[in-house]
Amino acid sequence: MTEWEAATKRLHFKYHELIEFMIAVSLIAQEKHMKEFAREVHFSLDDELLQMIDEVKARLSKHIKEEMAVFFSDNLFTGRLDYVMVQVYLGNRETLSSSEQFLACYRAKPAMELVSHLAATIYNDEKMEWTQGHDWRFIMEDHGLLLRLVEAARLQDQAEHEVLLEHIRYAEEYKQRTLLVLEQFHERAYLPMRDRLRELGEAGVTKYQSLFAEQPELAIREIMRSDVDLIDKETEVHISYISQVRVAIHREEQEGRSHLIILGVNNDAFAWQREDQETIERFLKVIADKRRLEMIELLHHKNYYGNELAQVMGLTPAAISYHTNMLFDLNLIHLIRVDNRIYYELDKDKIGYYWEQTKRILLP
Repeated sequence: MTEWEAATKRLHFKYHELIEFMIAVSLIAQEKHMKEFAREVHFSLDDELLQMIDEVKARLSKHIKEEMAVFFSDNLFTGRLDYVMVQVYLGNRETLSSSEQFLACYRAKPAMELVSHLAATIYNDEKMEWTQGHDWRFIMEDHGLLLRLVEAARLQDQAEHEVLLEHIRYAEEYKQRTLLVLEQFHERAYLPMRDRLRELGEAGVTKYQSLFAEQPELAIREIMRSDVDLIDKETEVHISYISQVRVAIHREEQEGRSHLIILGVNNDAFAWQREDQETIERFLKVIADKRRLEMIELLHHKNYYGNELAQVMGLTPAAISYHTNMLFDLNLIHLIRVDNRIYYELDKDKIGYYWEQTKRILLP
């Protein structure tokens, strides 16, 4: 058994309903930026997902949508309420398995703990040291200490700093407002699509179980975008439909607790697409040479054997070998045997495929 196969044995693919709830409220709150990200990487979101988002927006009140804009990040790469939710989940991971249990846990949390997590994520995003050496447990329990620390650690964005201070001064209000957002989203938006999300997520589980079993190294490198040494103990893998394309890894250092990885249900398609983009770059370099372009044109009309192609093009057999190797590398030509002679055959379907992919990338 290879190290890649051994690592795959430690991966336990499963759909986690609670994790999908947290992802759903976070990403739908960031819908605009999710779509912008997809456009930037030339990846098309599923039509069904786009329909789900439209239906969710129609079911939520204007007030709740405005509150979601307040409490979640303004882009996909910095956390706000999403980070607070993750910290609540990770601290109670063994006892939570449903979105209802998560909401009950969030409801029971002290407001000070929630705003402390909020401060932590904002300062982490700014890469600022702000705790002044104080123990994290004391910070979460001492309102005055937390307020003094935040007042002393000024953010570059003054408006953002004032909002953070406001949330800390009125910690209970922060808790109640965010709890209302989560409860309303859960009731009006998440529950109507919960069963379908589970169906789609579990289909992704089945797909990835097969892919990782059949091609462990390729799957870990390309779909999980990881190295084998990251999977050094039992690891739970949640397959997310809402995320579509995502890799999130929580490495659990505590003994007896598993790592957690979140994979988008379309990571495999994106991995192959990224490979295609790299291949298209090579394709464009290949056809940029007029001799190889002439060779493709000749082979488009008929098959040639090596010496015949050399005579027609006025090149040496060595030069023909050099250029055909470039075409072989992209699977643009194949060797076929006819009457004991080896001919070059152009793969016209492959040429058409590369051309269509080139148009997709250059003219999205």
